[in-house]
Amino acid sequence: MSTAPQAVLGVDLGGTKLIAALAAPDGSILREIEQPTRHGAGTPALDQIVELGTELLATAGLPAGRLAAAVVGVPGSVSPRTGLVSLAPNVALPTDRPLAVAIAERLGCPVLVENDVNIAAFGEARQPGRQSHDSLAFLSFGTGVGLGLVLGGRLIRGANGAAGEIAYLPTGAEPHARAGTAVGGLFEDTVSSPAIVAAYGDGVPVIDIFARAVAGEAHARAVLDGIAKTASVGVAAIQAIFDPAIVVLGGSIGARSEFADAVRRHAVTLLPLPIEIETSTLGRRAGIVGAVGAAADLARRH
Repeated sequence: MSTAPQAVLGVDLGGTKLIAALAAPDGSILREIEQPTRHGAGTPALDQIVELGTELLATAGLPAGRLAAAVVGVPGSVSPRTGLVSLAPNVALPTDRPLAVAIAERLGCPVLVENDVNIAAFGEARQPGRQSHDSLAFLSFGTGVGLGLVLGGRLIRGANGAAGEIAYLPTGAEPHARAGTAVGGLFEDTVSSPAIVAAYGDGVPVIDIFARAVAGEAHARAVLDGIAKTASVGVAAIQAIFDPAIVVLGGSIGARSEFADAVRRHAVTLLPLPIEIETSTLGRRAGIVGAVGAAADLARRH
């Protein structure tokens, strides 16, 4: 009986939920588990990742030691120099050593830890019809805003692992004076779901604002169009600097066709350049699909 590694592990770690999937070496998913993310003293999310990886192997009838590689997407920046995760306030992670090292020691395989939006971008870039594109930008709008960049099938991370931290794009009037008081970043504060709720008023949830807009309410439509107009500035900035073959909008807000249509309409007026804008084909599964695909690639490199 062969003792060679027979599977890879992908993990999408969020502040509220954790999805772990065991996949074949080609990236096809075999087993999957979703749980609420553990919080508390220490690093409970680290223990949870290891436990779910072990559980997935057992349910697939594979003993420990059969993982060829694992990739974990996290809601923060990962330094390519130190491997430490920063800008991740919603999840307790090790601060004294790289998360990848801590997981690898317990799972016994190569491990890559990557920003969650980068991983989602990687998943979107590998979808049918997009693999022929040499470059892709994935822009996620939701509770926050994030950007993942793929060039030639590889993620662009930046010198500090912070490429794509578009939340801090200095938009609006007097950005120097306002940056110090921004909550999530100047751009994020004006295009995220809290911004939509604040603009509409009365504490109405985002999902209801969209429903009212679809039903024809003028105020809801005006609010969403105004947020989309601001969001189009970010899209135009990406296009002007990176010039991707395609911009994919995702997240709970960005993936909505009515929002994407408005962003597209406003974006084309900002640049004398063609902008190809699509919505996510994977939705909330972009992270886990990207993670298992990246894990399969990591296994092949080892």
